[in-house]
Amino acid sequence: MPGRKSALIALMVVLVGLTGLQITSCGITAEHDLSEPLQEQVEMAPDQPVENHIHEEQAKIEAERGTVDQGTIDQRVDDPALRHVIRRGSIDLTVKDSRTMVQEIRDIVKDFEGIVSNSYLYEIREGQYGARMTLRIPEKHFEAVLDQLETLGKVTNIQTELEDVTMQYVDLESRLNNQKAQEERLTEILEMAETVEEVLEVEKELYRIRGEIESMSARLTRLEDQITYSTINISLREETIPTETISPAVFQNLGSRIAQAFIGSTNFILNAVSVLIVVLSALIPALIIIVIIGVIIFLFIRRHIKHKAITKKSGQEQN
Repeated sequence: MPGRKSALIALMVVLVGLTGLQITSCGITAEHDLSEPLQEQVEMAPDQPVENHIHEEQAKIEAERGTVDQGTIDQRVDDPALRHVIRRGSIDLTVKDSRTMVQEIRDIVKDFEGIVSNSYLYEIREGQYGARMTLRIPEKHFEAVLDQLETLGKVTNIQTELEDVTMQYVDLESRLNNQKAQEERLTEILEMAETVEEVLEVEKELYRIRGEIESMSARLTRLEDQITYSTINISLREETIPTETISPAVFQNLGSRIAQAFIGSTNFILNAVSVLIVVLSALIPALIIIVIIGVIIFLFIRRHIKHKAITKKSGQEQN
């Protein structure tokens, strides 16, 4: 009996594993038939009770698959209310003040229960700024938010994109349910195991199934997030100053700009002085040697000149 039970557990694990692999590779439209491999396994079984038990296990597995029939799939695909769509949009705006518009956009997003996932403000040239933002908006407010964004400035470019992921969503959801059914059956089989070998064999298959469940769950969560929250990318750019008019914008923040320039030049001078001090400090040993050599040369020349003058004077006295 222990040997027969071990063989039974091994056959059940193989049966569950084959069913899971077939479902994963073929998706919801696969026609899975285990009749031939099952017959080969049954022929190796010692007697009729084992064969009956394997048929019972196969029936349980088939009943617990939870696959979506083709009629249900067609209904979800054909019914607009049951379809799953990812919405994306992008808009380029020319505005008067990018920094003010960034705050206004944040307020709009907050009113529609969205989030700002990315925001970047940059300076194009002196006194002219631009910004880029990424918004995550509830799908039902996608059009309303776009309409409000268009009123913030001059629209230079606008794009919208709809991606239907109904089949992908249904397929992934179905295969995830199938894997969970496999996990439940393997858990039941694990409780029947008695030897270490049996436990390790079942746990190995459980580890594989649970890994696939985690991977599918993460993919389904990402897909649901993209469906629930639409993405809008915004690019802001301030208007250029016309050459035929005088704009007071060039005097904005003049005091702070003067202060920054003064502080910058002062720091440059102080840095240059500090570098000069460091260089002179490094040259002090060399300067000392040069001074000593210069003093020696000076004394030698002075002595030579003095000796020459004395010699010349002595010659004149003798004459």
